[in-house]
Amino acid sequence: YNSEDSDGYDKEKESYYDEECDPEVHTSRCTARLRSFAWSIILQTYSEIFLAKSGPNRVQTWVDGVCRYNTEEGLRALLMQTHGHFMDENDGEDSLDPWSPAAMATRIRESQSIEQCKIVVGSDDKMSSPEQAHRLASLLGLSTGPNSLEHEEHEILCSFKIIEGCGHAVPMEEMRLWREDLLSFLN
Repeated sequence: YNSEDSDGYDKEKESYYDEECDPEVHTSRCTARLRSFAWSIILQTYSEIFLAKSGPNRVQTWVDGVCRYNTEEGLRALLMQTHGHFMDENDGEDSLDPWSPAAMATRIRESQSIEQCKIVVGSDDKMSSPEQAHRLASLLGLSTGPNSLEHEEHEILCSFKIIEGCGHAVPMEEMRLWREDLLSFLN
């Protein structure tokens, strides 16, 4: 008894099994999976307010672009590399993953290679919450409160800012505010 039909649908699991999409063939199921994945990435990256202001035609153009220039496997690898286990409760300074954000922040702080940094996060960020970003800022040297400029000797001066109403893509959603804040930080 074979529960799979010719389309790759597993009737027992009631889902498509993971078969790698061949970029040369790009079956309609493969394209549908990539489009679904592109939609999920966009919905996780931008705030609902920004997506509503952008309108369905513009968002559809972004989905089309993601599908045109990427593969599902490439997008999954990129997301796992950058967000696989970003600053969860178990991601402390002694994390086993040397490339976790916490481990990299600790190395940066200990290397004393930079004197100051700025962490900016959107209040509606679904990929790395304001709490996660604040923990990252704390590992880098944030000492007292969300906008602290105080630091101890050999600590990085790390400021932290939450941009209200933004998702993960603060530079896209609040370009002018982000640019002004960045220029202020650099000056």
